[in-house]
Amino acid sequence: MSLNKLSGAAAYMACVPHVPLLAMQERGVNPALWDAYEARVAEFKAFDPELVIIFGGDHYDGMHLKLMPTFVVGHIATGLSDCGGYPGKLDVPMDAAMGLSQALMDEGFDIATSYAMEVDHGFTNVAHNFLGELDGRPVLPVLINAMCDPKPSFKRCRELGEAIGRYAATLGKRVAFLGSGGLSHQTDSLFPQYHTAKNDEVRDYIVHGGANGNSISRDQWLSGVQVAMDGLNGELVAERFHAPWINKAWDEKFMAAFGAGDMRHFDDWRCKDVTEEAGYGGGEIRQWIAAAAAAQAAGVRKIHADFYSELTKLAVGAGVAHGSTEE
Repeated sequence: MSLNKLSGAAAYMACVPHVPLLAMQERGVNPALWDAYEARVAEFKAFDPELVIIFGGDHYDGMHLKLMPTFVVGHIATGLSDCGGYPGKLDVPMDAAMGLSQALMDEGFDIATSYAMEVDHGFTNVAHNFLGELDGRPVLPVLINAMCDPKPSFKRCRELGEAIGRYAATLGKRVAFLGSGGLSHQTDSLFPQYHTAKNDEVRDYIVHGGANGNSISRDQWLSGVQVAMDGLNGELVAERFHAPWINKAWDEKFMAAFGAGDMRHFDDWRCKDVTEEAGYGGGEIRQWIAAAAAAQAAGVRKIHADFYSELTKLAVGAGVAHGSTEE
């Protein structure tokens, strides 16, 4: 596919993982993944988007169970300095954010909005790799709760994406849609559900975010995640550990269906089944489905499943995909 074709397109889409280890390892540790990833970044830059819409998630860094919205449009957003993430303010155009939120309301989405959105590596890992600086291009961050029960259905995520794509198509801009998430992986040991938290301190933190003084602080939480990821990284790079939760068959099934291009295929997928087969982290395919549906509604015609491997040193089923205007 030629890059000059991309430069004349109205929409572009890429979906990539956001696992913190991407920021912790030299790229030579996973060369095939980075070859595919960097090809998407090159296309993105050639497309030269005027607006970027990122579909991402949170890991108890900016959002907590005291109030966990299903979908959030950030009107003002700042990146946190978490493990695998990058700090700094995002360039969120207020008029576009307000317009998107109102358009979603008009389409029947009771959307949450934030004027003080804090985003972690679920957004900034991808933003850093595509944009360079977090404020390098105008960005609309759209959070999908893909980690904490109850989660939105895959159908509703598709419908959200389509509504966002319809809005983007009215702007008369080149819009890039980025889906941020891994395939099969297990997050529950680091980012538990309320009922699976290992003790009351952790449970209190994931509810209140350290704000009520009865639990660990957010700094302690972030430090603990960093220590755990450092240890995991050392074991993976030294090839002393291979993640048992990666489900190659499930990942390949998802990538094949995703590459076929009909996001309605996932409407009947059940959260319970995905969690059992792909771990709690597998629910991040919600971000991919929403990004692809948005891109298609904005003009992307073809979805390409570019890369998949269960053999990366990332403890995640790692996939890369993109959307193009070619038939």
